[in-house]
Formats: sequence, C-alpha cells, structure tokens
Amino acid sequence: MRSRVSLIAETLLLAGFCVALLVWIIPAQTSEGGFGLSPAFLPTALTAALLALFVLDGGRRLVSRRAEPAYPTGIGALGRIIGLAVLGALILRFGGIVPAGAVTSAAGMVILGERRALPVLGTAIICGATLWLAFG
Repeated sequence: MRSRVSLIAETLLLAGFCVALLVWIIPAQTSEGGFGLSPAFLPTALTAALLALFVLDGGRRLVSRRAEPAYPTGIGALGRIIGLAVLGALILRFGGIVPAGAVTSAAGMVILGERRALPVLGTAIICGATLWLAFG
C-alpha cells in the first residue's frame, strides 16, 4: 500500500510540472499572435485544467484516507509510454497531425488496457475528426 508521503510527493511533482509549463515552458515556446487568440491560449488552458485536476485528485485521495494500492514494480509501463510518444512523434513527422492524434489516442488506450474494439476505434475516429476540423 502507498504511504501518505508518496501521495503528497506525487501530487507535488505533477503540480510542479504544470506550474513549470505555465510559467516557463509555454511562454518560452510560443509567440504572440497577431490575429485572434494567442498561440499560447490552448496549451495554457489545458495545463491549467490539468493542474486543477491534479490538485483536486491529490486532495481527494489524502482526505479519503482509503488505502491506495502500490504501483507495480518494473519499468515496463514507462517503456510503453515512451514508445507511444516516439510512435506519435514519428507519425506526426511523416503523416501529419490528424493521423498522429488518431493512432496515438487508440494506441494509448490499448496500452492502458482497453481491449474492446468499439471504444478504441471510436476514440481514434473522434480524435482524428476533431483534429481535422481544427487543423485540416
């Protein structure tokens, strides 16, 4: 079982990464737009939402005092996530944003344990269609 210290450390690590994104990484990697919304708007909004979710989830788990199971040992999950990121980057480079979003979302679901074809294909189609409408 996980200790309270590990729950606090996890929450602080994830929240700290979001704060670094908001304060340093996103402003350094985006420019001011001349028309419409700033290019930093969407990543900033999504990062702020992630920050809120991390803090709320961490607080909920600390207040509930329910025993949290320990993470499985080994680095297999880390390797699968890194592989997924590499796959997404390669598809983005050679195929574009629409196939990268569709394939990466479906592959991510499979990596997380989803085995039913309909949710995996539905997610791929919805992500691909949304990216096509936004960027296509």
